Amino acid sequence: MSAGAARGFWRRFLPVWLAGAAGVGALLLQPVPAALLEAPGMQHVPPAVLRLLVLANPLLLVTLLALLGAATAHRVGLGSRLAGTAGDAQQTWVRSALLTGLALGLAIPWLDRVLAPLLGEAWQALAQRADAAWSWRDLAFGMAYGGLAEEVMLRWGVMAGLAWLLAKAFGRRPAVFALAAVLAALLFGVGHLPALAQELALTPAIVLRTVALNALAGIAYGWLFWRRGLEAAMLAHAATHGGFALVRIAT
Repeated sequence: MSAGAARGFWRRFLPVWLAGAAGVGALLLQPVPAALLEAPGMQHVPPAVLRLLVLANPLLLVTLLALLGAATAHRVGLGSRLAGTAGDAQQTWVRSALLTGLALGLAIPWLDRVLAPLLGEAWQALAQRADAAWSWRDLAFGMAYGGLAEEVMLRWGVMAGLAWLLAKAFGRRPAVFALAAVLAALLFGVGHLPALAQELALTPAIVLRTVALNALAGIAYGWLFWRRGLEAAMLAHAATHGGFALVRIAT
């Protein structure tokens, strides 16, 4: 790699990685997972060390996927203002992102309530506990971790990497970006299952609900990444959590 190419790579990597790392830092707003506290040998580990351990795996994923995005996104025309690869001076992306995110933030809770009777009593009890325990800290966490860390991982890393691989096989056609967005969105949905499995037994209906609703949002973020840049996907994801908060406040 030439010196100029190396500078270009790090220019694409570092600002995006810093945004993702800041999102990972939002995990400090959350309690240490019970599974980690109960793990053998962890009972005597200082709380500060436990909190740092919580950051380790997400930070590693953000780093690897930020590297992947820096290597592939620009090759298929997927851009980021942070990375210096999206030169659109128009601000219409802000409005598109906010409206998309807020629409998702209002629609998903409504769909959740429609589906709730089909998901069983354990699910409904979990949803009631989550509503009762919700705080502004959860909003801050969702906007930061979701809007920054998850978008760096799923859109900048996974979607860009998939689009690059698919484009090498089929050319840079719209179907390639659509398929990459759907696959990344499905992975986004599946990625929510392990944490949910710690709260209740997963049934086929709960798995379908979790993957489908998260994938719906992920497809919208993927479209924004493709058409408006990574920051539009980030803003829409954060705005979705804002919509969730509005629903909680209003009900």
